[in-house]
Amino acid sequence: MLGRETPKLTNSSAMRSAERKTSIMRLPATVAILFTLSACVSGGDELDALRLTAPEDDAHCRSLLIQPGELVYAQCRLALRKTYLMDYGTRKAAIEQQFGPLSETLDQALRADAFCNYDESVKASIDSLDETAAAYLAYANCSTTQQRLQDEFALATGADGGAFLRQEQPAVIQQNINAIREAKAVINGPIAADSTI
Repeated sequence: MLGRETPKLTNSSAMRSAERKTSIMRLPATVAILFTLSACVSGGDELDALRLTAPEDDAHCRSLLIQPGELVYAQCRLALRKTYLMDYGTRKAAIEQQFGPLSETLDQALRADAFCNYDESVKASIDSLDETAAAYLAYANCSTTQQRLQDEFALATGADGGAFLRQEQPAVIQQNINAIREAKAVINGPIAADSTI
């Protein structure tokens, strides 16, 4: 028979395809679990409510069928460590110290921007970029949440939202660098040094 024949999948290529589909299918469930975990603690002293060791958070993430080396594994372990919530809490405290309590919409905008920077930083941690360049890239990828934060800040305080973002940027970049370092430290599973992070 002349013409095109359909290429046959080998067992190894079929298995890789199935593994990719499984990882992709787990992603929405993992994201839902991460949001649920982050909703369990809201700030302040409650951040100490869930303090796990490296083997414990590794076991929890593996129980969700997430394997070391996967981006979602690092996201799972960092969610258990409350990295994003601590960064959000630090930023919130700094704003409240200078401007008083946050309005609900400003608080939501700040939380969204803190999560965006954390999430983009963790994603950037798997690239071979310099960590400072990766931190700035993560920050740049959050322009939508930054614009909302700028607008809500100006509305709530009457102060210049753009000046606020410029003033806050160095601290956010440092938080992004720390998130990148922590993600790189946990992505491949617990090791002796990991338990001290």
